[in-house]
Amino acid sequence: MPLSLFPKEKFIGIDIGHCSIKIAQLERDGDGIAILHLQSQPTPPDAVGEGVVTDPQAVGAAIRHALRQARISATTANVGVAGGSVVVRTVTLPRMEEAALRKSIRYEAGRYVPSSVTDSFIECEIIGEAEEGQMNVLVVASPKDMVQSRVAAAEEAGLDVEVVDVEAFALYRTLIEADGGSGAEEKAIALLDVGDESSQVSVVDCGAFALTRSIPIGGRMLTNALAHYFKLDHAEAEEGKFALDLTSLVEADETKEDPPLRVVQPLVDELVREIRRSLNYFHSQKSDQGSDRRVTELLLAGGGSRLKGLPEYFSHKLDLSVRTPNFLDNPKFNFAGPDEPEDAHVMAVAVGLAMRRAGSDVIAA
Repeated sequence: MPLSLFPKEKFIGIDIGHCSIKIAQLERDGDGIAILHLQSQPTPPDAVGEGVVTDPQAVGAAIRHALRQARISATTANVGVAGGSVVVRTVTLPRMEEAALRKSIRYEAGRYVPSSVTDSFIECEIIGEAEEGQMNVLVVASPKDMVQSRVAAAEEAGLDVEVVDVEAFALYRTLIEADGGSGAEEKAIALLDVGDESSQVSVVDCGAFALTRSIPIGGRMLTNALAHYFKLDHAEAEEGKFALDLTSLVEADETKEDPPLRVVQPLVDELVREIRRSLNYFHSQKSDQGSDRRVTELLLAGGGSRLKGLPEYFSHKLDLSVRTPNFLDNPKFNFAGPDEPEDAHVMAVAVGLAMRRAGSDVIAA
């Protein structure tokens, strides 16, 4: 029986959503990454609201149950934050040393953080020089109650939290950074994480986050609309939602006479409008800087992205290349678990969280 004096270190990422909790366990495998476990667990009802874990005991118990089900033995984990109150902004400041920046960042952040600075965790990173003695700084802020509630849930499950990261960063890490051949360092790519309560849209410009925004439209709104219109319970409406196919709306010259599609189309169109607004804002900012670079590709993830025909519909409406990538198709990832999930792309944030290492925390818990 072979023995190892230096066993491989395993890394855990936990994506706590309003609808489900996703857990990924990884380990390094040469130059690649071995995915040991991907596990999903329903989030206890009413335990998460507006990004805050309102019942850490119930969520902690659900995490603990998922770990037992997957036979994951872990003592530490990374968790993520997302939502309208999480701020990710690239700002231009006078050039200064990093030590001086960290002393002044709380004052600077007050211009961009919608909530109280004293009630927020704030981090920053110098990402490059700008013109005339200026520098570009990535500023990240999250409400303390959001961070602390997620840490509390993990601790209820018997885990220590090593890093609290931004979910958009985790998604980028899985879908783009791990794919060295994507050419992301030379173009602008948009990411859309369609969640249960909201959707997070980000623009990554030449490898740097240029924009991250929360849109208050998620999969639950579509489910609720179907449930209300057709007098269905939640499970029936959810099943009906994923039986729809938006492709028929692209192929038809006029709205197809399909009552369920007509119910959800206005909500999907509103999401399209908000995505377009975000992309137009990015394009206007680049134009002001003398650049004509535009977003040409949109990558989808999250549970809501499983809606049939959504990539085709978005592509038709936004005039972009739109796809829902499966990170398991990337040869850098080696799935070593017992059962490969059918919808692996919904685990992308959890995988990206597990890939995050301590040392330069985005948000200090």
